[in-house]
Parts: sequence; structure tokens; C-alpha cells
Amino acid sequence: MQSLLSAPAMMQGLHSNLRSTTLRFRAGQLIFDEGQKASRWYEVVQGTVRTCRFHMDGHRHLTGFFFSGDVFGADYGTYGTAAEAVTDVVVRCYRVGDITQDSTPKPQLDEAVSILFRAMSTAQRYLFIMGHRTATEKLAAFLLCLKQQANDDPNIFVPMSRSDIADFLGLTVHTVSRTFTDLARRGLIRINGRDSVIITDNAGLCRLAGEYQESLTAEPAADIHPAADLCLGELSAA
Repeated sequence: MQSLLSAPAMMQGLHSNLRSTTLRFRAGQLIFDEGQKASRWYEVVQGTVRTCRFHMDGHRHLTGFFFSGDVFGADYGTYGTAAEAVTDVVVRCYRVGDITQDSTPKPQLDEAVSILFRAMSTAQRYLFIMGHRTATEKLAAFLLCLKQQANDDPNIFVPMSRSDIADFLGLTVHTVSRTFTDLARRGLIRINGRDSVIITDNAGLCRLAGEYQESLTAEPAADIHPAADLCLGELSAA
């Protein structure tokens, strides 16, 4: 099982071309607040971060979890959410001005684009989860996302509380607890304490979440549209 207290393989030995500052936060500590000027982007090195918004009535809407290698805070103008440490975390902090100047060298610019793509990938992950209708489907999709973060290890670390999961999925804590029990009763998972779940039937969990099973053969990629070739400059002008 991959520990979230150590950098994943894809980040080990990575030397950034961008200037960055390494920051450490304790569990529960605020990283930035909603409405604060968005002058920095953040990359998780170790631990887990959550983002959330607070309504006028004090209700909290949790919008995402971020793990090692994930990027958060790539907002324009001001932060649309607050960011908090779920566990003790280490993050890299990048100044927006350092990667948006006209004089930014190409290696730094390329890396900045990579950071943005990773931020977009995280957003797509949560669109997949929230696109499900039932509590069971949502939780199954959420667990599969955690499994992916754990390098597909079936024994996955669940650092967030049941309350956090409920807030994120738009469910009650009772429904989340009941759904965990239901997935275990079906033989899809085994609950290993409060912060660990073992996926015992990955194919069944994938079917429940509407995700493609790993055993399925991917269809060949379709040919790119000719107009896209022209856009990419890969065809000679007539």
C-alpha cells in the first residue's frame, strides 16, 4: 500500500524548473481561504488536502480531495474555495507571476502547462464521481478514485472522515456508513478499520460505478478529424 506520507514514484527525483517554496501544514490547518487573492498554485507532495466552500447559513460544501501529485488552487483572480489539510501535508507553492510573464523560458512554461493539465485532470475525476445518481454508485466511484491514487493497490488508505465523504458526495453521514456496510455485505470491499478499505471485487466495483473493467479490451482509437490535422499544422497547405 502506498503511504501518503511519501512521494509517489512519478514525483521521486523530479527537479522542477519552476521556482517553488515547500510548505508544511498540520492536519486541520487552513492553507488558503475562499475569496483570498489567488496568487499561488499548490502541488501536494505528501498527505491529503480538501477544498470547500461555506454558504451564508454556515453549511459547508466540500468540493474535492487532493493527494500526492495533485494540483489545487489554480484559480483566476481569487480563490473560489478554501483549502485545508486533512492530514499533515507537505505542498509545493508556485507564484502565479513567475509562470505568466512574457519572458518565461520555454522549460518553465511547459511545466506550468503540465501543472494546469493536472489541475484539469483532478476536476474531471470529480465530475465522474458526481455524475452518479445513487449513493452506492457515488461511493463506488469515490473508492475507485482513491484506489487509482494508491497506484491501484487494493488496500487503500481513506484519510478523510465519514463526515467529509458525506459532505463531498452530498449524502448524510448515516447514508455513507450504511453504504460502506452494503458494499462490504455484497463482497465488493472489506472494511479494515476507520481509515482503510480493501477492495475485494474490483470488477464488481467497476461495474457498479459504471467504470470500464481493466480486463476489457480498449477499442482502437478513431482517426483524428482532418480539420484537427490542419489546426495542428500536420498537413501541408494545398
